[in-house]
Amino acid sequence: MKAIEVGDVKIFALSDTTRGYPATSIYPDAGAKLDPYKDRLSSEGEVTLNFGCFLVQADGLTLLVDTGLGPESNGRLIEEIDATGVQRSEVTHVLFTHLHGDHTGWNLDRGTGRPLFPAATYLVPQGDWDHYRAANPIPGSFTRDVAPLEALGCLQLISGEHTISSSLITLPTPGHTPGHTSLLITTQGQHAAIIGDVVLTPIDAEEPSLFTSFDNDKPLAVLTRMAVLDRLEGQSALVGAGHLPSPSLGRFIRQNGRRVWQGI
Repeated sequence: MKAIEVGDVKIFALSDTTRGYPATSIYPDAGAKLDPYKDRLSSEGEVTLNFGCFLVQADGLTLLVDTGLGPESNGRLIEEIDATGVQRSEVTHVLFTHLHGDHTGWNLDRGTGRPLFPAATYLVPQGDWDHYRAANPIPGSFTRDVAPLEALGCLQLISGEHTISSSLITLPTPGHTPGHTSLLITTQGQHAAIIGDVVLTPIDAEEPSLFTSFDNDKPLAVLTRMAVLDRLEGQSALVGAGHLPSPSLGRFIRQNGRRVWQGI
Protein backbone atom coordinates (compact mmCIF):
# COMPACT_ATOMS: atom_id res chain seq x y z
CA MET A 1 0.00 0.00 0.00
CA LYS A 2 1.26 3.47 -0.89
CA ALA A 3 -0.39 6.83 -0.18
CA ILE A 4 0.10 10.02 -2.17
CA GLU A 5 -1.60 13.41 -2.19
CA VAL A 6 -2.55 15.41 -5.26
CA GLY A 7 -3.85 18.79 -4.17
CA ASP A 8 -6.77 18.12 -1.83
CA VAL A 9 -7.14 14.50 -2.96
CA LYS A 10 -5.52 11.52 -1.28
CA ILE A 11 -4.87 8.36 -3.28
CA PHE A 12 -3.97 4.99 -1.82
CA ALA A 13 -2.45 2.48 -4.25
CA LEU A 14 -3.42 -1.05 -3.22
CA SER A 15 -2.34 -4.44 -4.56
CA ASP A 16 -4.55 -7.52 -4.53
CA THR A 17 -1.85 -9.84 -5.94
CA THR A 18 0.77 -10.14 -8.71
CA ARG A 19 1.19 -12.70 -11.49
CA GLY A 20 3.62 -13.36 -14.30
CA TYR A 21 2.50 -13.62 -17.93
CA PRO A 22 4.59 -14.41 -21.02
CA ALA A 23 5.15 -11.20 -22.94
CA THR A 24 4.39 -13.09 -26.14
CA SER A 25 0.92 -13.97 -24.79
CA ILE A 26 0.18 -10.33 -23.97
CA TYR A 27 1.55 -9.10 -27.32
CA PRO A 28 1.05 -12.11 -29.62
CA ASP A 29 1.65 -10.16 -32.85
CA ALA A 30 4.61 -8.08 -31.67
CA GLY A 31 7.42 -10.32 -32.91
CA ALA A 32 10.76 -8.54 -33.01
CA LYS A 33 9.26 -5.37 -31.55
CA LEU A 34 9.64 -6.99 -28.15
CA ASP A 35 13.40 -7.50 -28.57
CA PRO A 36 14.40 -4.08 -27.12
CA TYR A 37 12.45 -4.87 -23.96
CA LYS A 38 13.92 -8.27 -23.12
CA ASP A 39 15.87 -6.80 -20.22
CA ARG A 40 12.53 -5.94 -18.59
CA LEU A 41 11.31 -9.52 -18.69
CA SER A 42 12.07 -12.43 -16.40
CA SER A 43 14.43 -15.17 -17.48
CA GLU A 44 11.30 -17.05 -18.65
CA GLY A 45 10.23 -14.09 -20.80
CA GLU A 46 7.44 -13.05 -18.45
CA VAL A 47 6.05 -9.67 -17.47
CA THR A 48 4.91 -9.35 -13.86
CA LEU A 49 1.47 -7.78 -13.75
CA ASN A 50 0.23 -6.14 -10.59
CA PHE A 51 -3.47 -6.44 -9.84
CA GLY A 52 -3.86 -3.01 -8.34
CA CYS A 53 -6.82 -1.04 -7.04
CA PHE A 54 -7.02 2.53 -5.79
CA LEU A 55 -8.75 4.17 -2.85
CA VAL A 56 -9.45 7.86 -3.47
CA GLN A 57 -10.53 10.37 -0.82
CA ALA A 58 -11.92 13.57 -2.31
CA ASP A 59 -14.66 16.09 -1.59
CA GLY A 60 -15.87 14.18 1.46
CA LEU A 61 -16.18 10.93 -0.51
CA THR A 62 -14.19 7.70 -0.34
CA LEU A 63 -14.07 5.98 -3.71
CA LEU A 64 -12.61 2.52 -4.38
CA VAL A 65 -11.57 1.99 -8.00
CA ASP A 66 -11.80 -1.72 -8.93
CA THR A 67 -11.91 -4.65 -6.52
CA GLY A 68 -9.22 -7.07 -7.73
CA LEU A 69 -9.25 -10.81 -8.31
CA GLY A 70 -10.85 -11.77 -5.02
CA PRO A 71 -10.49 -14.45 -2.35
CA GLU A 72 -10.23 -17.35 -4.82
CA SER A 73 -6.79 -15.98 -5.80
CA ASN A 74 -5.66 -15.44 -2.21
CA GLY A 75 -6.03 -11.73 -2.85
CA ARG A 76 -5.02 -9.29 -0.15
CA LEU A 77 -7.15 -6.26 -1.06
CA ILE A 78 -9.10 -6.26 2.21
CA GLU A 79 -5.86 -6.31 4.22
CA GLU A 80 -4.49 -3.50 2.05
CA ILE A 81 -7.59 -1.40 2.72
CA ASP A 82 -7.31 -2.12 6.43
CA ALA A 83 -3.73 -0.83 6.32
CA THR A 84 -4.96 2.57 5.11
CA GLY A 85 -6.99 3.06 8.28
CA VAL A 86 -10.17 3.44 6.22
CA GLN A 87 -13.06 1.24 7.29
CA ARG A 88 -14.92 -0.67 4.57
CA SER A 89 -18.12 0.92 5.87
CA GLU A 90 -16.65 4.34 5.03
CA VAL A 91 -16.36 3.60 1.31
CA THR A 92 -19.09 5.67 -0.35
CA HIS A 93 -18.54 4.56 -3.96
CA VAL A 94 -16.97 1.67 -5.85
CA LEU A 95 -16.10 2.50 -9.47
CA PHE A 96 -15.24 -0.18 -12.00
CA THR A 97 -12.95 0.76 -14.85
CA HIS A 98 -14.44 -2.32 -16.55
CA LEU A 99 -16.01 -5.65 -15.72
CA HIS A 100 -13.24 -8.18 -16.32
CA GLY A 101 -13.12 -10.61 -13.40
CA ASP A 102 -9.76 -9.35 -12.14
CA HIS A 103 -11.44 -6.02 -11.37
CA THR A 104 -14.61 -7.26 -9.61
CA GLY A 105 -13.47 -10.01 -7.25
CA TRP A 106 -14.04 -8.39 -3.85
CA ASN A 107 -17.55 -6.98 -4.45
CA LEU A 108 -19.52 -9.48 -2.36
CA ASP A 109 -19.04 -11.60 0.73
CA ARG A 110 -18.90 -15.20 -0.52
CA GLY A 111 -20.72 -16.49 2.55
CA THR A 112 -23.62 -14.05 2.83
CA GLY A 113 -23.83 -12.56 -0.65
CA ARG A 114 -23.90 -9.08 0.87
CA PRO A 115 -21.74 -6.21 -0.40
CA LEU A 116 -18.31 -6.06 1.20
CA PHE A 117 -18.61 -2.27 1.07
CA PRO A 118 -22.05 -1.96 2.65
CA ALA A 119 -22.55 1.81 2.34
CA ALA A 120 -21.20 2.10 -1.21
CA THR A 121 -22.92 2.82 -4.49
CA TYR A 122 -21.33 0.58 -7.12
CA LEU A 123 -20.75 2.60 -10.31
CA VAL A 124 -20.86 0.27 -13.33
CA PRO A 125 -20.14 1.38 -16.91
CA GLN A 126 -23.31 0.97 -18.95
CA GLY A 127 -21.40 -0.27 -22.00
CA ASP A 128 -19.85 -3.17 -20.11
CA TRP A 129 -23.10 -4.00 -18.28
CA ASP A 130 -24.94 -4.29 -21.59
CA HIS A 131 -22.08 -6.20 -23.25
CA TYR A 132 -21.65 -8.88 -20.59
CA ARG A 133 -25.35 -9.33 -19.89
CA ALA A 134 -25.81 -10.16 -23.58
CA ALA A 135 -22.73 -12.40 -23.83
CA ASN A 136 -23.15 -16.08 -24.63
CA PRO A 137 -21.99 -17.53 -22.38
CA ILE A 138 -22.14 -14.86 -19.69
CA PRO A 139 -18.78 -14.76 -17.85
CA GLY A 140 -18.90 -16.48 -14.49
CA SER A 141 -17.31 -13.48 -12.78
CA PHE A 142 -20.13 -11.24 -14.04
CA THR A 143 -22.78 -13.64 -12.73
CA ARG A 144 -20.99 -13.98 -9.38
CA ASP A 145 -19.69 -10.47 -8.73
CA VAL A 146 -21.69 -7.94 -10.73
CA ALA A 147 -25.21 -9.06 -11.62
CA PRO A 148 -26.28 -9.46 -7.94
CA LEU A 149 -25.59 -5.77 -7.30
CA GLU A 150 -28.77 -4.86 -9.17
CA ALA A 151 -31.06 -6.87 -6.89
CA LEU A 152 -29.16 -5.62 -3.83
CA GLY A 153 -30.08 -2.06 -4.81
CA CYS A 154 -26.55 -0.68 -4.74
CA LEU A 155 -25.81 -0.56 -8.47
CA GLN A 156 -25.75 2.65 -10.53
CA LEU A 157 -25.10 2.48 -14.27
CA ILE A 158 -23.01 5.33 -15.64
CA SER A 159 -22.05 6.46 -19.10
CA GLY A 160 -20.19 9.31 -20.75
CA GLU A 161 -18.43 11.86 -18.59
CA HIS A 162 -20.12 11.19 -15.27
CA THR A 163 -19.51 13.67 -12.46
CA ILE A 164 -18.94 11.97 -9.12
CA SER A 165 -17.84 15.10 -7.29
CA SER A 166 -16.22 18.45 -8.09
CA SER A 167 -12.77 16.78 -8.28
CA LEU A 168 -13.78 13.44 -9.81
CA ILE A 169 -15.23 12.79 -13.25
CA THR A 170 -15.24 9.67 -15.39
CA LEU A 171 -13.97 9.51 -18.96
CA PRO A 172 -15.01 6.85 -21.48
CA THR A 173 -11.88 5.00 -22.67
CA PRO A 174 -13.28 2.13 -24.77
CA GLY A 175 -11.41 -0.59 -26.59
CA HIS A 176 -10.15 -2.88 -23.85
CA THR A 177 -13.84 -3.47 -23.20
CA PRO A 178 -16.82 -1.65 -24.76
CA GLY A 179 -17.53 0.40 -21.67
CA HIS A 180 -14.02 0.80 -20.29
CA THR A 181 -13.95 3.92 -18.13
CA SER A 182 -11.18 5.99 -16.55
CA LEU A 183 -11.28 8.38 -13.61
CA LEU A 184 -10.01 11.94 -14.01
CA ILE A 185 -8.96 13.85 -10.89
CA THR A 186 -8.55 17.63 -10.93
CA THR A 187 -7.62 19.52 -7.78
CA GLN A 188 -5.86 22.82 -7.11
CA GLY A 189 -4.68 23.01 -10.72
CA GLN A 190 -3.15 19.51 -10.56
CA HIS A 191 -4.20 16.47 -12.55
CA ALA A 192 -4.30 12.74 -11.87
CA ALA A 193 -6.02 9.83 -13.56
CA ILE A 194 -6.76 6.18 -12.92
CA ILE A 195 -6.89 4.49 -16.30
CA GLY A 196 -7.60 0.81 -15.67
CA ASP A 197 -6.32 -1.34 -18.52
CA VAL A 198 -5.71 1.39 -21.08
CA VAL A 199 -2.12 0.26 -20.57
CA LEU A 200 -1.05 -3.14 -19.25
CA THR A 201 2.75 -2.91 -19.09
CA PRO A 202 5.37 -0.15 -19.39
CA ILE A 203 5.96 -1.37 -22.96
CA ASP A 204 2.63 0.23 -23.90
CA ALA A 205 4.05 3.69 -23.19
CA GLU A 206 6.76 3.20 -25.80
CA GLU A 207 4.87 0.97 -28.23
CA PRO A 208 1.25 2.11 -27.89
CA SER A 209 0.28 0.73 -31.30
CA LEU A 210 0.89 -2.89 -30.26
CA PHE A 211 -2.24 -5.01 -30.06
CA THR A 212 -2.74 -6.82 -26.76
CA SER A 213 -4.52 -10.14 -26.47
CA PHE A 214 -6.86 -8.90 -23.72
CA ASP A 215 -8.41 -6.03 -25.71
CA ASN A 216 -11.94 -6.55 -26.99
CA ASP A 217 -11.61 -4.09 -29.91
CA LYS A 218 -7.90 -3.93 -30.66
CA PRO A 219 -7.84 -1.01 -33.16
CA LEU A 220 -10.08 1.09 -30.90
CA ALA A 221 -7.94 0.24 -27.88
CA VAL A 222 -4.87 1.53 -29.72
CA LEU A 223 -6.60 4.81 -30.63
CA THR A 224 -7.79 5.25 -27.05
CA ARG A 225 -4.35 4.44 -25.65
CA MET A 226 -2.63 7.00 -27.88
CA ALA A 227 -5.14 9.73 -27.03
CA VAL A 228 -4.98 9.06 -23.29
CA LEU A 229 -1.17 8.96 -23.22
CA ASP A 230 -0.97 12.24 -25.13
CA ARG A 231 -3.42 13.89 -22.77
CA LEU A 232 -1.82 12.72 -19.54
CA GLU A 233 1.72 13.41 -20.66
CA GLY A 234 0.69 16.93 -21.65
CA GLN A 235 -0.84 17.49 -18.21
CA SER A 236 2.12 15.98 -16.32
CA ALA A 237 -0.61 14.01 -14.59
CA LEU A 238 -0.06 11.45 -11.87
CA VAL A 239 -1.33 8.18 -13.32
CA GLY A 240 -2.61 5.00 -11.72
CA ALA A 241 -2.82 1.92 -13.94
CA GLY A 242 -3.41 -1.23 -11.95
CA HIS A 243 -1.35 -3.73 -13.95
CA LEU A 244 1.81 -1.61 -14.09
CA PRO A 245 4.57 -2.43 -11.58
CA SER A 246 3.51 -1.93 -7.97
CA PRO A 247 2.53 0.57 -6.67
CA SER A 248 1.17 1.21 -10.19
CA LEU A 249 1.58 4.97 -9.85
CA GLY A 250 3.76 7.26 -11.95
CA ARG A 251 3.84 9.54 -14.95
CA PHE A 252 4.27 9.35 -18.70
CA ILE A 253 7.32 11.46 -19.53
CA ARG A 254 9.74 12.08 -22.41
CA GLN A 255 13.18 10.50 -22.22
CA ASN A 256 15.60 10.75 -25.13
CA GLY A 257 12.73 11.77 -27.35
CA ARG A 258 10.55 8.78 -26.44
CA ARG A 259 7.59 8.53 -24.16
CA VAL A 260 8.28 6.23 -21.20
CA TRP A 261 6.61 5.18 -17.98
CA GLN A 262 8.26 6.62 -14.90
CA GLY A 263 7.00 4.84 -11.81
CA ILE A 264 7.22 6.41 -8.38
